[in-house]
Parts: sequence; structure tokens; C-alpha cells
Amino acid sequence: MPKKKAPPMRPKICQTLTVTLSLLLLTSTVLAEDDSKKPENRAGYDRTKDVGAKAPAQADRPFDGTIDSIRSDWQMWPQADMAITWSIVDNPAGEGKVLMTNGGQRWGTHDLVTKKKYTDFEGHVDFIMMGARGDDKAEGYANSGVYLQNRYELQIESPKGKDIEDPYNWKIGPHGIGAFCMERVPDVNAWRPNGQWQSFHFQFKAARWDGEKMVEPARTTVWWNGLKIHDNVPIQHANGGVPVGPTAEGLKLQEHGQDVRYRNIWIFDQASDAK
Repeated sequence: MPKKKAPPMRPKICQTLTVTLSLLLLTSTVLAEDDSKKPENRAGYDRTKDVGAKAPAQADRPFDGTIDSIRSDWQMWPQADMAITWSIVDNPAGEGKVLMTNGGQRWGTHDLVTKKKYTDFEGHVDFIMMGARGDDKAEGYANSGVYLQNRYELQIESPKGKDIEDPYNWKIGPHGIGAFCMERVPDVNAWRPNGQWQSFHFQFKAARWDGEKMVEPARTTVWWNGLKIHDNVPIQHANGGVPVGPTAEGLKLQEHGQDVRYRNIWIFDQASDAK
């Protein structure tokens, strides 16, 4: 009985080509999914409120890339007579010099606050999280914060624990990035990874007082990376800095022990402009 012929073997080159095409298709699908989660590709994105947002002509620009501007327009917190410990370093994702948190390993001991104090204002900061300080690498945990009126902390924090695996779907809690710390979580997650520039843009109206009695809480609208995350919300919780009260106060940046860097910091004093 004649032997049956074996079926022709599929050329290896065809198998390789099939696998390659499948991998390319899978990769392009994953990239498309990731791109759709980027803030700039989502509904409601406002480019004018994102990284590099231009300041109004009469806005205060308390940092121009030099340590001289820091010494002129800022002071340390909680002790104004402390020497400036923050550093001017290279931009890790482009050209120019940026301001790096530096000085302490415990929050609230080596913060930096503007000498000028504000009541109602529009403001902006660009920031980049770089993880541990000292190696210029973006990997690792980073934490800082932007304090409106040196009272209300708009939290800066990279994910930790299980949230590292899928930060775009991180259900941010009251201590996470974009939250008013321990008071209100952001309406949306506008995450960008460590090592990429991010931004907070904010419009702030101070609390109104009748003597020592608050008659209206502070209210603010905030954009994180061009997406609105707080829409004219009341805020009342002071998370460090000065207690809630009727005084005007400065814009503060928090030192937490990690490498977080800032640039494009500006404040448009709307209370002064209205006079």
C-alpha cells in the first residue's frame, strides 16, 4: 500500500510573517487604547490650561529659571529666616533650568512660599515628578503639593501599590494627585507618567468674612493637564500652612522628600486688578 504523502509544510517565512503581523496589530491596538486615555485626546481638553500656558501680561512671574528670582520673590516655610534650600537644576525633559524641591525628608519643614500674598487670583504651575531624589531617574514614588493661599493643598503624588499597574484607571482618593488633600477628589483622572511635564491651572476666590466669621467659603476651579477636575467647588480644609482665616496668603510649593520640579509658575492677582 503506497505511503500517504505528508501535507506540505508551511514555509517558516510565512509563519514568521503571520506572527509579526499579529504582534504589530496587537501593539497598534494597545497604543491606540493608551493614546485615547491621554488628557489631550479626551473630551473637554483645553490646551490653553495645559503645560506651557501663557500668563496674562500683568501676571506675577516669581520664577524665571534663576536662583536670584527665588531669593527675591520666595521665602522658606515655616521659618521665613531659613536659607533657601531648593535647587535650580536641568530640565529632565527638555531645555532650560527648573526649580527642584529640596531640603527636608518630612513634609512641612522646608516648603517654599511666595512673599507676595493673594486674595482672588488665577494661577498656573507646570510640574514633573521624578521619583527619588539624586539619580535623575523618573521611576519611583514622588509627592509634593501646590497650596492655594498657603492653606488648601492641591496634591501632587505618583501612584503606589496596585495603582502603579494601571494609573490611567486609578480611582484617585482624597490624598491622590489632583485632590484637595483630605477634602475633595478630582472629577476625572488626567494622569501623565512620571518624567513627563504636567500642569495645574486654577482660578481661586478667597473665603469671605464678616470679622472672624466666615460667610462664604473659598471656591476654586482647577484644570489638571488641560482637563477640568474641580468646577467652582467650595474648599474649607487647611492641610498644613496657615489656618483658614481672613488673611491673604502666598502660593506655596511643598517639599516632601522626593524629586519634584517646577517651571512656568505665574499668578494673576485679580483682586489687585479689580481696584
